[in-house]
Amino acid sequence: MKIAYFYPHFARLAGTERVLIDKMNYLADQEGVEVLMVTYEQGSHPVAYPLSSKVNHIDLDIRYYQLYQCGILVRLFKWHRYSKLLKRRFNHLMEDIQPDIVVATTYHGNILTLINTCPTHFVKVLESHIDKCYVHNKDPENKHNWRSWLRSIYDMIILNREARKFDVLVALHATDAEEWSHYLKALAIPNIVHLNETGRYCNLESKRVIFVGRLNYQKGIPDLIQIWKIVHARHPDWRLDMYGDGDVRKIPATEEECMQMNIHVHAPDNAIFERYLESSLFVLTSLYESFGLVMPEAMSCGLPVVAFDCPTGPANIITDGVDGFLIRNRDIDLFADKLCLLMNSSDLRRSMSKAAIQSSQRYSADRIMAQWMSLYKELLASRQS
Repeated sequence: MKIAYFYPHFARLAGTERVLIDKMNYLADQEGVEVLMVTYEQGSHPVAYPLSSKVNHIDLDIRYYQLYQCGILVRLFKWHRYSKLLKRRFNHLMEDIQPDIVVATTYHGNILTLINTCPTHFVKVLESHIDKCYVHNKDPENKHNWRSWLRSIYDMIILNREARKFDVLVALHATDAEEWSHYLKALAIPNIVHLNETGRYCNLESKRVIFVGRLNYQKGIPDLIQIWKIVHARHPDWRLDMYGDGDVRKIPATEEECMQMNIHVHAPDNAIFERYLESSLFVLTSLYESFGLVMPEAMSCGLPVVAFDCPTGPANIITDGVDGFLIRNRDIDLFADKLCLLMNSSDLRRSMSKAAIQSSQRYSADRIMAQWMSLYKELLASRQS
């Protein structure tokens, strides 16, 4: 079985990139499975996460990101030329390697088009890592930028047109699978999660709360700051550590205000499990999440999670009152109250910590990848019959 994963690049420290690399690494260790990672914009950038030497990485070397240095007319001309070159190189590669299965995500319409117009025959699998309604995000800033708004509409048209030509779509939960089922065959398989393998767990005595995620609108950063203002007034000896990339200007507090509230903002950390182990609580304030990879990651280290019950990820991961708290969506005061409750009770932290460790094992590689292997075998059997 030869499986090719097609994605622009793996240069970013982000959830989808991590999940895809973990899957490729796992599959490459299975007998009779050959895995290829196909990119076109990796260039000289290092792969963001450890990649097995058994995974064959092929970069088509079409660097669209360089076009932003050009004026609009030159950019359009070169974009057209680059796209023709990418199509030619992709088609030649597929003809050469003859994959059994090609996997892509819903993020990149141009990739879906390339796969669907390729003359080489293979099974086409589409992965949904964010709910259909949020694929081309509904950031309110787009409403004030007509180019972004038009591009978002165009991207959704392309996605809806191209997705229905795939053999199957795999969503992260049943609700999203149902949404996609109007277009093509769809089913749900949760994310594989890179769980704690250190053999150590949080001692839950450090007065640290950790947030991990991009500093953007989706992650609800303004609400997080408002929650922490309430918490800090009651527990000034606790600190909030925020790890994530993005625009620090999205944080509605000055550097001086952050210091006064004991908020510490950090760049993404490759040793994030060490940061989890240094903490006692984990918070997630997203406006929406298809899954929320960081939640089971943190739980596997023994961290209780406090999260808004936003659509649709947290409710699929957290058991309210057992391994964390699900907070009525956007109820800032209740969120702060539950955080303070955990800060006040080491016994509650410990009972939730034990439950969190156990709960996180649902997302182990062996359990999740067994479902993927079963699906791939079924697809290939259907193709040959």
